[in-house]
Amino acid sequence: MVLFTQLVFFLLNMWLLPGPAKPPAGRTLRVEPVFGAAPLVLDSAGYQTGEYEQLTITRLRFYLSDIQLTYTDGRTYNEPASYHLIDADPEATATLRVALPSAPAGALRSFRFSVGVDSAANVAGALGGDLDPGRGMYWAWHSGYVNAKIEGHAPTLATPHHEFSYHVGGFAAPYNSRRTVTLVVPAAAATGRLTLRVDVAQWLAALPLATQPAVMVPGPTAMRVADACARMFSLAAAPVHVSR
Repeated sequence: MVLFTQLVFFLLNMWLLPGPAKPPAGRTLRVEPVFGAAPLVLDSAGYQTGEYEQLTITRLRFYLSDIQLTYTDGRTYNEPASYHLIDADPEATATLRVALPSAPAGALRSFRFSVGVDSAANVAGALGGDLDPGRGMYWAWHSGYVNAKIEGHAPTLATPHHEFSYHVGGFAAPYNSRRTVTLVVPAAAATGRLTLRVDVAQWLAALPLATQPAVMVPGPTAMRVADACARMFSLAAAPVHVSR
């Protein structure tokens, strides 16, 4: 009888004891604008790309959308209503942190996102939040969003005020400038915070600064500029796959 009582007591304790703690859900994406190996500082002269020295970047903005996480066990997480306006302005540092509170816990295999806004949002009319037209990323004359923009100047650039300006937009075929990027998550970041490096030097190196220092409308050149824009993203040394 004593042994039976002890057995019942043991089983009750085992039943009442909490199981192993589950890892907390949610992930955070940190966006890190850089120029080569150095942090990007707007309005700071001294950058160099190709033949242009003392180049200054005055504005960098782009949309991250349709964020998808793929886990090593095959699961996927698609962020709902996924539109984030990223702004390198020092007064907009809050935009460089993207919270994904509903993302499940687990080791990640890949991170996929789009640079730009999909056609559904483009034709939906006036929207709020990061898609508010008042944020300066909407072409009222063209009824569509600017997916990404970069502006600046260089002393030797043969344009008025030595300026360049690339506003990449267009959502209708054949000039849909939205790009989808897939990055392999390095093992060191598989279960922790993701840091998305945005190397503006990679984008500028592929831009036609000398022959076409301004692109403000959809078209073939905007498509090439969008291709170059998509290749400035990385997670550590992870390989990049870009698709349209």
